[in-house]
Amino acid sequence: MEPERPREKVPIPGTDGWLRVTTSHDNVFYAQKRTKRSSWTIPDEIREQVVAFERSLGIEPDAEESEPEEPEEPEEPEEPEELEELEESEDPEERQVDEEPPAKRARAEEAGPGSDAAPPALSFEEGKAQYMAMLTSLNGTPNEVNPMAPWDRELPKFVREPAYLALPTLQDREDVFNEWCKYRLREKRAMAQSASTEDAFQQLLRKQVASTRTTFAAFHDAFKNDPRYAQFVQSSSRARAEHLFELWLAELSEKKRQRVHEAEQAFLALLRATLSPRDVLRDAGAALPLDKETATQVWASAKKAPGLSSDPRYEAAGGATRRFELFVQWLQGAGPSAPPPKRSAEERRAHALQQRAAQVRQAHSRHAHQARAAQSEALAEQQVQAYEQHLVDTVRDPWLPWEDAQALRSDVALDAATRRALFDEHMARLRSKRRGQLAKLFEKHAQDARGVPLLDRGADDILPLVRGDEAFQNSALPRFVGEGASVHRVPIHVSLEAEFHAWDTWRQAQAREAFQQMLDENAFVDFWGRLRQAGEGASAPVALDDEDDATASIYEMASQVDLDAMEKVLQTDQRYKMWAHVPAQRTQWLQAHLQRLRVPKTTVR
Repeated sequence: MEPERPREKVPIPGTDGWLRVTTSHDNVFYAQKRTKRSSWTIPDEIREQVVAFERSLGIEPDAEESEPEEPEEPEEPEEPEELEELEESEDPEERQVDEEPPAKRARAEEAGPGSDAAPPALSFEEGKAQYMAMLTSLNGTPNEVNPMAPWDRELPKFVREPAYLALPTLQDREDVFNEWCKYRLREKRAMAQSASTEDAFQQLLRKQVASTRTTFAAFHDAFKNDPRYAQFVQSSSRARAEHLFELWLAELSEKKRQRVHEAEQAFLALLRATLSPRDVLRDAGAALPLDKETATQVWASAKKAPGLSSDPRYEAAGGATRRFELFVQWLQGAGPSAPPPKRSAEERRAHALQQRAAQVRQAHSRHAHQARAAQSEALAEQQVQAYEQHLVDTVRDPWLPWEDAQALRSDVALDAATRRALFDEHMARLRSKRRGQLAKLFEKHAQDARGVPLLDRGADDILPLVRGDEAFQNSALPRFVGEGASVHRVPIHVSLEAEFHAWDTWRQAQAREAFQQMLDENAFVDFWGRLRQAGEGASAPVALDDEDDATASIYEMASQVDLDAMEKVLQTDQRYKMWAHVPAQRTQWLQAHLQRLRVPKTTVR
């Protein structure tokens, strides 16, 4: 920006050496050489003379300047730059007006008593709002405030605005000015960033979206983590991104239509340059009009013309079907020899948007159908859950026949097969629950006082204890096993003895599995058992050195570790104790386990 300089200095008649100074930016201030005073506003002591002088020049003073102001305090002599310039420079273009005097003079006026006008009627916040609105209103005008420039440089642009006096003191005006500059800078940076992010998003669209059948949902899923897309959505909105996406698809569709038309025109030009309709018909012995079969034969013969199929315009016209259609149009004289009327950019965009809108309507219809299907599925699931809850609330007898259950609820929208399947599942859960309760009672009475399971306790020992247990008597278990009053007949095969037999079979299998797991985990049995296997299969060496002698000693020790020694190690394990009633069976299982152990590998020397 060109520095502001004094351009015209006119003495004001009737004053003590006051000058009316006009700058190169058409700003006006008043200066007195003798006292080195200067002011952007009319000093109160010369107001009448200035008003009369300006009216004589045909200048109407501003409303706020025509009102009387309190006298200004004399300026301190440490800032004589502007007055010195007026004294020393007769040429207004020789020296630059000092950039700081307006603010410094204003601060001096602020410090003096009575320097401000009467307090405004507005509150500080209201005055601040008007002051900032005034600064904003200058945007886009010749007096637009530059937020990067200092207060002194920009003050002449708005000092004559009515809202300039909305704040009570000059310091408040400068502070709010600085605050507005920060806001304006942030606004400009945001605008620049928004423009740059939109440009980056547009580049992403042009680079990645090449098909008009691409949907915005698919584009979002593919590029939601791309910074160019994410930053634009964050700075603008997803709706704005979708709008730009639709505009690009419309433009892409128009470009595609134009390319197809140009390729077809080029193909027709190729036909005109290579073939003659009369010669083609004569060579094929055909005449117009042609049926489809004859036209196919004529085209099959004509496309063999030299240079036709090898020309790039031949393949660019599209598929074989489209080339055949264009050939028939050319042969019959119906080929579009001239391009269609060129549309304006707005017409092309409107046409493409109409096509895109039709595609969007189809997509919405498809999505609506899918939504209805999902809603129907959700409704069916709710009906299933409601019927299952109804069974939980009303059916507690695990032996209730299906025939009796059908009358429980007749307003369910489910079909009979689904209701029957859900009923059977509910019955299975009820019976499993009852059997779990019985298993806890069986286990409770199949232990000794220390809680060790006793596998030798059978039905004769346990069932009387179960029947006498209050937990059994006060529950629904007697009805479950057919020993209590029930409105439904329990199946013949169901009894407390049968349930115990099934549980005992399961218990024995679990205990046998635990015994085998104990043998697999015991390091003593594993180590010495393998060495016994190795010692029994090894032949005595002819000569023994020290190392061979040590190996032989280990084998000899292993041979002395018999089954009794192993059983003494195992006898503290509860899984071993459970089988105390069948010691021979335990020993047999231990022997079988030792026989399955593999001989440890020896080191090759």
